[in-house]
Amino acid sequence: MLRLPLLAGLLSANLLSVGLLSGCASDGAAGLFQSNAARADAAAASANPPLARTRFAARSFDLVGYYRQAAPNDPRLAVFIEGDGIAYITSGQRSIDPTPDKPVALDLAARHTAANVLYLARPCQFTGGQRARNCDSAYWTTHRFAPEAVAAINEALDQYVRQFGPRRITFYGYSGGALMALLLAGQRQDVDGVVTISGLLDHQAWTQHFGDTPLYGSRNSLEVIDRLRRLPQRHFVGMRDDMVPPALATAFMRRLDLAPERFITALPNADHTCCWASLWPQLSQMPPVTP
Repeated sequence: MLRLPLLAGLLSANLLSVGLLSGCASDGAAGLFQSNAARADAAAASANPPLARTRFAARSFDLVGYYRQAAPNDPRLAVFIEGDGIAYITSGQRSIDPTPDKPVALDLAARHTAANVLYLARPCQFTGGQRARNCDSAYWTTHRFAPEAVAAINEALDQYVRQFGPRRITFYGYSGGALMALLLAGQRQDVDGVVTISGLLDHQAWTQHFGDTPLYGSRNSLEVIDRLRRLPQRHFVGMRDDMVPPALATAFMRRLDLAPERFITALPNADHTCCWASLWPQLSQMPPVTP
């Protein structure tokens, strides 16, 4: 995993003492895509009950999702949004396919105990990368949170809502999917809360922290800051996360004029990927905190 424009994600009163119980080119890329897609299918099949694969045709992109709608009369829906996947294969070379080799958000969705769960991959993931409709490497690098990318996720969710009828949504965003969740929560009227895991919450602060190129083609969460100040939320951070350092979550909560110790839950031995999936049955019992 490269940090450079790859995103996925202080001390807290809620600090848990949980001791923690690259894409290739040419023909190799097709093999990697098939392997990663097969692993995603296996993760979805391992859920209890399993998650079914589906596909959404938004105006700008085709999106892959996995879902379980086990309680049709329950108005609640847990929506998991994937991280950025494989954005770069070296510090200066973009991937031709952002499909993640480890879809952490899907692993979380598979372990989530709610009856109704929807997982959404990001644009161009699991659909062929640059071979997919309207896909360009900008959409997993500088434009990963472009207006049309945010709109595509929102359109897919609207399609799901029209088909199955959920009325109350809680977003769960991993890594870069956290910022996507914040943007969506800031514009929808059916959101009960947002939970982030190793989450990128403010990409301008992130790039400034590391001295990286700004994500100049992307929207940022500060556009919807007034809405976020009133929204129930919880942010899980790993104290060993060097991809999205936990100090950035603290700074973000202060930008919202919310007390970090109320909304941030820090795990002392967690990093950016380890070991969120194995801990999720426990962590998922901690709901968003109301401001």
